[in-house]
Amino acid sequence: MHKLELIRVEQDDEVTLGVLKADGRAICWTLEEPWRDNRVDVSCIPEDVYELEYEYSPSRGRALWTIKDVPQRTYVRIHSGNTVEDTEGCPLTGTKPGYLNGKRAVLSSREAFNKLMEATKEWTGPAKIVIVNVTAA
Repeated sequence: MHKLELIRVEQDDEVTLGVLKADGRAICWTLEEPWRDNRVDVSCIPEDVYELEYEYSPSRGRALWTIKDVPQRTYVRIHSGNTVEDTEGCPLTGTKPGYLNGKRAVLSSREAFNKLMEATKEWTGPAKIVIVNVTAA
């Protein structure tokens, strides 16, 4: 079974930053909302192991990796974006962390997203994502 790992390495009251690996290989950085009790659209999701499904997103106009069966959440998808304003409670991709208009951000998001999609293009069948925090909130 193929596996993504989202390893959260920095978390404060504004943002959560992590590293995303595909089958053990680092692919890109991630940016998520801070932990806000798993509230829809404003919180990162709980640490856990989730199934992944590659499916079409009408709001994004393309197929994306959807993180399935997140408690009290739907349509949690890995997509491009730079700051927490872009997350809608989902992980964003970036080539590196930085700042955009004075806010914590991931940069070159579309480039990183394309790298993720290239790394997983051959994946068929079941896949999962493991989400872990390595730093205290």
